[in-house]
Amino acid sequence: MGHMRAIIVGVAAAAALLATSCQPPPGSSTPGAGTWAVNPSATDASIAGDAVSTHLAYQPTVAAVGKLAVIFPGTSATTLAFSELTRALTGVGYHVIVLRYPNSLGTTAACPDSNAAADPDCFRVFRSEVVFGAGVNDPDGQAYDHPVAAVNQSNSVVNRLTKLLDHLSTVAPAAGWGQFQVRSGATCTQVDPTYGGCAIDWSKVTVVGHSQGAGVGLYLAKFFPLHRVVMLSGAFDAYDLGGGNYAVAPWITEGPLAVPAPNIGSLIHTSDPNAARIRAVAQLVGIPGPEADVSTGPSFGGSRQLVTGIPSACPIGDSAPSHNSTAVDLCVPDYAYDAAWRYLATS
Repeated sequence: MGHMRAIIVGVAAAAALLATSCQPPPGSSTPGAGTWAVNPSATDASIAGDAVSTHLAYQPTVAAVGKLAVIFPGTSATTLAFSELTRALTGVGYHVIVLRYPNSLGTTAACPDSNAAADPDCFRVFRSEVVFGAGVNDPDGQAYDHPVAAVNQSNSVVNRLTKLLDHLSTVAPAAGWGQFQVRSGATCTQVDPTYGGCAIDWSKVTVVGHSQGAGVGLYLAKFFPLHRVVMLSGAFDAYDLGGGNYAVAPWITEGPLAVPAPNIGSLIHTSDPNAARIRAVAQLVGIPGPEADVSTGPSFGGSRQLVTGIPSACPIGDSAPSHNSTAVDLCVPDYAYDAAWRYLATS
């Protein structure tokens, strides 16, 4: 399969790429030209380190388009599991980051249906803590603290991404990472008042999330004018009402996001056990439809609600083959979703 897998050393087929329950594989990435593997603690000493599932960063393999794709893995997934998705995105001119963030607690574990039915705002509290940190004011001036998540300000998504871009701009000043920050030339013109470091230019950022990562990306879209949002087998911010019906979290239903619905897209496997929950979120967001099968590309009839029934390529033993097949290496059928990924991320 894709040539970018050659940069990953020691990734065992039986253990490396199971998005919902994987353990970090042995070994570490071996970056080639235009690629970086960065231990999160190297960007900020207050961030928890991880020498195996590091941040991964890649320059485009074709002419750069001046946009950054940030890939958010699903629950407990290693950043090493998304080389095929990375290949597809660098191949259309994106700079790409696969971000290591606190993802050990899944959405439905943080907000089980019984809890969410009693307190639907559980999803907001969980997302806010992962994205901004416990007790940290979001852009609306509200702060939340989930009873289980335990993500502090330093380890939040926004701090980790801010500090990684600072680090990359410092160690590779000619590689183009500074263009995704608020800068004039090489000079930062806006320091993030909460996290320090040069502020992110969110208008140049496309978020691509798998499973839990899809919810992280969508929550960022509540506050920031992202270029695009791509949700693969997610998001899960809804609770079961019975009879195949789901109530979508209030943070989604209460008002428009900062990203227009036509700039948000989703890909769902029809055999995903969570398909009904994920569909409920996609439809409430207002993603343009109706659903279109991935076989109808390249323009998919203008729909941004894409579905697939292509059998997963996961090895035997994967706990969620259809769910993982939309994004996770070894589960993605050979080149099956390149056109869909690129369409959702760029069109």
